[in-house]
Amino acid sequence: MTYNRCALTGYDFQEGELYPATGPFVEYKTAVVGHVKITLPAYEELLNGDYEHYLIAGICKERSLKGEEPVLITSDFIKGGYKLLNPPIEFEEKCSHFLKYLYLDGGRENREFEFYSSRDFAIAYADPTEFHRIIDQLAQDHSITVRKINNLSQRRYLYQGVKVTNIGKELAKKELPKMPMFGLVNQEITTGDIDTDQKINHARKLFFDEPQSMDKMRSACETLSYVLEPLRKELTTFLAARDVSDFFQIVNNFDIRHNKETTKDLVHAEQLEWVFYTLLNSVNTYTKLKNKGL
Repeated sequence: MTYNRCALTGYDFQEGELYPATGPFVEYKTAVVGHVKITLPAYEELLNGDYEHYLIAGICKERSLKGEEPVLITSDFIKGGYKLLNPPIEFEEKCSHFLKYLYLDGGRENREFEFYSSRDFAIAYADPTEFHRIIDQLAQDHSITVRKINNLSQRRYLYQGVKVTNIGKELAKKELPKMPMFGLVNQEITTGDIDTDQKINHARKLFFDEPQSMDKMRSACETLSYVLEPLRKELTTFLAARDVSDFFQIVNNFDIRHNKETTKDLVHAEQLEWVFYTLLNSVNTYTKLKNKGL
């Protein structure tokens, strides 16, 4: 079989987009869908079958924009496995997702955007026609303004001067994950050990520095778990032994440090936020109680 076009969009590959074969999969990177990795059976199924091509394209594009490794697209993935990643499926969800993307990618600083309906549709988990309707809906809702829409040909559009309005900024902010324990994030945590303090600061930097990604957030949680591991026995001096045991069960039962069949996958940023703040607050509580000599 010849691999000469994207299985998600049908677009022909340009020079340099298709990676050399290194295994039983097709791997490529394009401006439209980002980094894609598909098993050979799934590649053929996608080309010939009726699947959610554009939702899967959106998943690939978003992971690429966040700097994350591509998900391996298998037959099971295209037949429903993609739903575990919770992509926006309904039209209103796609509008909300795209508005949030605009806000985070520069809209909050009043940046101006330019989009092609035939190139940028995957950002909104949409096909080119639906992407046009999403732009139109957000403009009708006064969430964005568009200085000029050029009808190029065959329902291909160029949107120039796209900006997020004040209404759009407020709506986008409401959709962002809430940041609990804001004071905890900003206050100084000093354990008395320089190496440990550096690890805590490194974890904070990983978790909050832009652009955020699931991989960086997971790595931040892992770093904090290693800070607490040597203190496991000593923690029982300040906290109930059962609470300490439950705490380490959180770390070990989710895909923070271990990757076993029984490990629960964390696929949403909110899940990693919960783990991160639990870990950071545990470090902070232990340090404060120890410094008080309790």
